[in-house]
Amino acid sequence: MIVLGVLIALYAQQVVEDRNDRARVDSAIAALRPEVAYIDFNASESEITAPCVLAQIEAIQEGLASGEGGLLPRFSDTSSNGFVLRMPGRPWSDSVWQSVSASDIVRRLEPTIDLNLSSMFTQATDQAERVMLSDGWVDDLGVLAVIVPTSEAERIRLISVTEHLRGIVQSIDLSAGQMRDSLAAAGLLASKSWLDKELSESGTVKFCRAHGLPLGKLRPAIAANAE
Repeated sequence: MIVLGVLIALYAQQVVEDRNDRARVDSAIAALRPEVAYIDFNASESEITAPCVLAQIEAIQEGLASGEGGLLPRFSDTSSNGFVLRMPGRPWSDSVWQSVSASDIVRRLEPTIDLNLSSMFTQATDQAERVMLSDGWVDDLGVLAVIVPTSEAERIRLISVTEHLRGIVQSIDLSAGQMRDSLAAAGLLASKSWLDKELSESGTVKFCRAHGLPLGKLRPAIAANAE
């Protein structure tokens, strides 16, 4: 009877601990949802606007290569003085994930969720660095709205900047799709209605539409790709 009583007590204690662990995991996932939803939006915006950004880069390259010496056109925009080139440049936050991964909660997440979120946030860190690098090149090209390159060396340098920018935009686009695959595998993609609403309010999306620049379609996220 004593042994049976001890076993029952241990079982009851385990049930309580399991329930508490489940509650902690559910709370962690709930806290992560806004952060991963924003990352999903960032990745989706990058995918959709990639053709628009590449078209702008091609127009700049053609202007520089023509050697005609005129200023490149500045796209008008109601929110600013205008752009020579516009692309998304949003921050990528991972503060909630850093808190979760630094605690023992991460060991209690389902392996599929842990694996895919770890992969996705690693890519998000790399993506943030790519966006920061691209921002610098976009600023560099902004001078073309007010100054005509005065030397062949400067013209060639700016053409080189556009080639670097083209490569990084393509890399951002590819990584964005992979990140959304990871979120799909973790079952944490943002809701379609919320995502559609946010994308419809994107300044870069509105800019591309206003100037007749091409927009891409959001590629379906494939969960199997992230496993």
